[in-house]
Amino acid sequence: MELGKQTNVLLYGLGPIGIQILKNCLETNSVNVIGAVDIDPNKVGVDIGVLAGKDPVGILVVSNLEEVNQAQLEGEKVALHATGSNVAVVEPQFEALLNQGYSVVSTCEQLSYPWYRHPQASKRIDQLAREKKLTVVGTGINPGFVMDSLAVFATTVTHSIRGIYVSRKVDVSKRRIPLQQKVGIGMTPEEFLALAVEDKIGHVGLEESLRLIGYGLNLTLNEVRNSTVPTIASTDTEVALGPINKGAVNGMHQISSALTSEGFPIELDLIMSVDIQQEDRVRIALKGQDDLQIVIPGGIFGDTATANVMLNTAKTISSSQNMGLLTMVDIPLVRNANYGVISSVTS
Repeated sequence: MELGKQTNVLLYGLGPIGIQILKNCLETNSVNVIGAVDIDPNKVGVDIGVLAGKDPVGILVVSNLEEVNQAQLEGEKVALHATGSNVAVVEPQFEALLNQGYSVVSTCEQLSYPWYRHPQASKRIDQLAREKKLTVVGTGINPGFVMDSLAVFATTVTHSIRGIYVSRKVDVSKRRIPLQQKVGIGMTPEEFLALAVEDKIGHVGLEESLRLIGYGLNLTLNEVRNSTVPTIASTDTEVALGPINKGAVNGMHQISSALTSEGFPIELDLIMSVDIQQEDRVRIALKGQDDLQIVIPGGIFGDTATANVMLNTAKTISSSQNMGLLTMVDIPLVRNANYGVISSVTS
């Protein structure tokens, strides 16, 4: 293992998650921040240290990739991309980054397993990344870890599986405003359901997590089903987004499930609502044995954890020889290791 080599990173997108990623980068010795890109006019021209609530570091936010100063830069470059959830919308950003020599780690939820929903875009991204000998991967806490990668890794200690069940409960009153908007807080139930029919409300990426589990375990998924319904406030309350009246939507309950051709179910159950007891749980039902369960009381706080996963994934792919559009089950095991490039084990 070769220690001490820094990972060159570019921040691409400085919303709430992007700012948290930036803070992590500035606190990590093994990371060298080379620039930051965002279209917000209130951030362009601002020192990234100031944006992170720290002292200035001499790097200003720019509005486009061409303005990033890369003079005399040596080594690999990884863009930490946090701008959108839809692959079709952000594909041109991936193309621009790859053409500038950046591997990409993205929070784009659909990128966690894009091959089913966006087959042609996935093929284009994969081909360009391979041509450039670079890596593109989508990750985060959900999708990216708790409802997919963690479940896949948990099967390491199993023999015969008869079902995989993952549930997550998130108290959105403690989370950022964009997430509260995404789950419909403050809407009427009728407004929520109308958007749900058009797939315009709720968490993005749950089906991608389901398909990532199937892909990671070499399973064929049949009868994939998705449902999204609102949760309703029983009393008046208020969150960062604003007041929630009794009877209004205070979150959502989403399920993605499938029956495998091997004959057992996979079910992902996600509740993101106000003032619920957080918990993350992976349960694998086993044939002839007691069920295997991994329970995380209090859950994993998504915003900071996503920033952590992003940074640790960037360090991992800069240490691997994998190329193309990959998933979290394709790349080496991500962990919080202080390394640069893994070449060999030495004493």
